[in-house]
Amino acid sequence: MGITASYKRITPQKFVEIQNDTEAAASFFELDSDDLVFYFSNPQAMIVQLQKRRSNEHYFRLEDWHALHFLLTGESSLEGDTQPLPPLCNVVMGGTQTQFEATYGFVRYLTLQEVQDVADALSQISVEELKRRFNSTVFNAAEIYPNPSPGGWDEEEIEPLFELYPQLVEFFQNAAKEGDIVLLSSD
Repeated sequence: MGITASYKRITPQKFVEIQNDTEAAASFFELDSDDLVFYFSNPQAMIVQLQKRRSNEHYFRLEDWHALHFLLTGESSLEGDTQPLPPLCNVVMGGTQTQFEATYGFVRYLTLQEVQDVADALSQISVEELKRRFNSTVFNAAEIYPNPSPGGWDEEEIEPLFELYPQLVEFFQNAAKEGDIVLLSSD
């Protein structure tokens, strides 16, 4: 498994709390040792808690993040030498860096306004539009991560992204509707 983009909704109040309290931040981002003792002695409770934490309502993971970024912005570079304009660049590469480390780089956040702008922009782009934007020759020439092999990108490889896209749109719409900040990380 390669790099995935992780999205997590958080209330503005909780975001302030985790920025000012390292223990709150630790418990927000991962289980503490007491949780681990309880969960390993009660596997069913662990499964329920992990499913709750990773539910589509408040948490979303995307493996084909570079493909989505390219389809939304037309930009293949990940170096930051060119930056597409918000709000679509914010879906994958945007946000303001926090002090919290992710597996790759730092956790970033989208403000309430940025979340609303992303939700509005994604709502205007249908799965059919994304499919029209897909061109396997262009994708393979641009070496869009993870550059599937053998054979590279084709309609079969990109299909899971098209299936997940409505869930991502709904994730941002719900975050905007409920006034949540969105945390983004590369893990």
